[in-house]
Amino acid sequence: MNVWLKRVLFSLVVALLLAVVGLAIFLLTFNPNAYKSRLESLVFERTARTLTIDGDIGLSLFPRIGLSVSDVALSNRDAKDTFVSIDSARFAVAIWPLLSNRLVVDHVAVTGLKAYVVRDARGRFNFSDLLDADGAAASAAAPVPLAAAASASGAGSDLNIDIAGLELKAGRVQYVDQRDGLSTTFDQIEANTGRVTYDQPFDVSLKAVITGNDPVQNAQLQAQALLRLNPGGRGYSAQKINVQLNGRLGNLDQSQATLRGNLAYDGKARNFSADNLELALNGNIVGAHPIQGLKASLTAAQLRLDQRNTALKIDKLALRAVGQDSGRAMDLALDAPALAISPDSAQADPVTGTFKWTGDDTLAISLGLEGLSGNAGEWQFRAASLDGALTQGERLLRLKLTSPLAWNMALRKGSLSAIKGDMGVRDQALPSGSYEFPMIGSVHLGLVQDLLAADLNAVIDGGQAAFKSQTTKLATPQPQTRFTLNTEKLDLNRWLPAPPAAAAAGSGGAGKDAAKEAGKSQDKGQGAAPAGDAKAPPAPAPIDLSFLQGLDVEGDVRIGDLRVRDVQLMGVGIQARVQKGALTVPKLAAGLYEGTLSGQFNAAADQTFGLKLNLDKVAVAPLLQAALGRNLLSGRGAAQIDLRAQGATLDALQRSLTGRAALQVRDGAVQGVDASRTLAEVAAALGNVLKGRLDALASPFDSRRSTAFSSLDGRLDLKDGQGTLSKLSVVSDLVRVSEGKPARIDVPGRSLDLVLQAQVAARLPKGLDIALTPLLGSTIPIHITGPWDHPEYDVSWSSIRNPSIQRALKSGLMELLKGRDLIDQALPSPEPEAPGAAPKNSAAPASGADPVERIGKAIKGLLGQ
Repeated sequence: MNVWLKRVLFSLVVALLLAVVGLAIFLLTFNPNAYKSRLESLVFERTARTLTIDGDIGLSLFPRIGLSVSDVALSNRDAKDTFVSIDSARFAVAIWPLLSNRLVVDHVAVTGLKAYVVRDARGRFNFSDLLDADGAAASAAAPVPLAAAASASGAGSDLNIDIAGLELKAGRVQYVDQRDGLSTTFDQIEANTGRVTYDQPFDVSLKAVITGNDPVQNAQLQAQALLRLNPGGRGYSAQKINVQLNGRLGNLDQSQATLRGNLAYDGKARNFSADNLELALNGNIVGAHPIQGLKASLTAAQLRLDQRNTALKIDKLALRAVGQDSGRAMDLALDAPALAISPDSAQADPVTGTFKWTGDDTLAISLGLEGLSGNAGEWQFRAASLDGALTQGERLLRLKLTSPLAWNMALRKGSLSAIKGDMGVRDQALPSGSYEFPMIGSVHLGLVQDLLAADLNAVIDGGQAAFKSQTTKLATPQPQTRFTLNTEKLDLNRWLPAPPAAAAAGSGGAGKDAAKEAGKSQDKGQGAAPAGDAKAPPAPAPIDLSFLQGLDVEGDVRIGDLRVRDVQLMGVGIQARVQKGALTVPKLAAGLYEGTLSGQFNAAADQTFGLKLNLDKVAVAPLLQAALGRNLLSGRGAAQIDLRAQGATLDALQRSLTGRAALQVRDGAVQGVDASRTLAEVAAALGNVLKGRLDALASPFDSRRSTAFSSLDGRLDLKDGQGTLSKLSVVSDLVRVSEGKPARIDVPGRSLDLVLQAQVAARLPKGLDIALTPLLGSTIPIHITGPWDHPEYDVSWSSIRNPSIQRALKSGLMELLKGRDLIDQALPSPEPEAPGAAPKNSAAPASGADPVERIGKAIKGLLGQ
């Protein structure tokens, strides 16, 4: 027995020695790098991707199977460009746990991971084939799909994976979204994990720098969470989330964002949940619509979304946001205390939301949903309400709407089936102090038909109004909308802000006088007010048409009777469309005071504008009375206007204004002036001055007077905001007026610098018996300068080739009469007296009173008031 025992022990020792020697020989002779090509071929056969291993593979077998590798790269599918690369990686697997079907991996260290993630125009990622079992199976030599293998490893086998920890350094992930035009880089990635065990929670910490130029990004990311991964069961969760983001992300600058809470997703059950969710955001929004000091938060005690069973549950959801935009304050609030929708029932507490925008104008909107019933397949709110108000100074615009709201999940359609509401305005400037009109209608949305339709009816100004619209291609970035608007009457004065009061103009005049007095004080050496006391002018309001981008809208507007201020248009027809970032009105037509108006208009997102208008056979007197509040001309008129401009502010538009405007009036009259009578009075006054006498000269302006003319023609050419009066011709029996030089009109400066030539007929017309001998055949040049609202008129007497006037100039009589107190009585000013001004017969001397100038002012009455 002892002999057999010795033999067995001897055999075991020999076997062990042979095993050790064999293992030693294997370790000394085995070269894992010899299998590079085989491994690369296997990867290509299974994934159609190229694996490149430029570094050496290091291998150890005892007591752990250790592997180290460097300079590894994997290409995109069927391409040579790199998808992911690693500078170096190392890990080790314990041998003995493998005997019990456990994979125990020692600490894994990866350095220099670089990944290039791309989403194409169809929304598919460049790694989707690695996760898609069908895609992997479709490979020519892929008998075991990767996704299926991953699933089997977790669910179909008893193999347990246990990783002591993962460390990632100097990582970089570049993400390019070709569909949304986004490019982002996650750089300097550092990640560490605790012990990673299959379907067990483990700690994760992550740091990274986010950069990019499209849009601009420069932010720091820090994140910690307790993760749980179950790839086989498609279950993932993140507990105790703490994510912090600081820096610039697109239009969000100087931001601080935090996310806390618990998230979970069950891919098999298609169930998502969130508990104790807290999302906070502080920063500034830059760009076309900047917001300073934005503070936003979203909290929810519980969120449950069960896609398989079509169930939704929300508990204590609250959204808050405040900020400022150019001195205007924004305030947003949304509350959903409790909402539960299941296949059997649907119920909710009232959902409320408010939005307020406070500044020079105040916009306030309140939304509400109440009375939820039905189930997940078809639910409805008893009442969905909207209450909006816009305050502009003393004017309040108000809109109130309410309607049942319903949605059918199976048919994917919903509706606001019975809209009822009122729209109105309250303003003391209105005759009744307020105005409102009722409206009814419906809105229907069908995702299967890809259609949003609206049908609204109202009674406006005692006339019927109907609006209909249809929007298609809802799922595309550029939906198409077609609409019609028909109304019998529309008075825009009820909705437009009131025009500036006359008192404002008066205060402006007082301001000018004060400025002049301040200038005089400076001339006298008095101290000027400090510059800091002067209030800086407000910045010009920007004109932003960027909202036109991405719109596709086309419609027809028909208005029987349209009032804008005091102007009335009849039978208005407008065709309008918004496409390719531009608003175009190819056809505009209306009846205008016994004549017609037609034209075109366009405006683009780059702030370019164009206008063409044609007026024909229009009664000029009622049009000017309605538009300007003054009866200046009468007759039948026509006009052609063709203007273009570009600019982001009103001032920039005026400075770029280019085009022309032409006017023709036939068989009309200049109201307020009788040319023959005024010339006779001027001639008599001039004769008296030559004789050394000063007689009173009545004002040439009298609403009961008029000067008939057979034709009036004018043309103004504009370039870069500067106008040239290239043509002016007013033909009457006694006087003809034409343009002279200079003939400039400064639109942005709102000033004039032009000369008008008033030519008196050489002989009196038949039937006219007045004394005009001193002025017959004379051409009187009148120089008009200064601002539009208060121009100055100067008669160039030395340029008048008239013997009587030339003799008066040579005699020096007119110079001797300057400053005489009698001038104010002899030649009363036609200008209206300002409130509080001294009466004309005051004993105070009229400084600078010049009879020549006063006669010139009388002569300028020939041209109108």
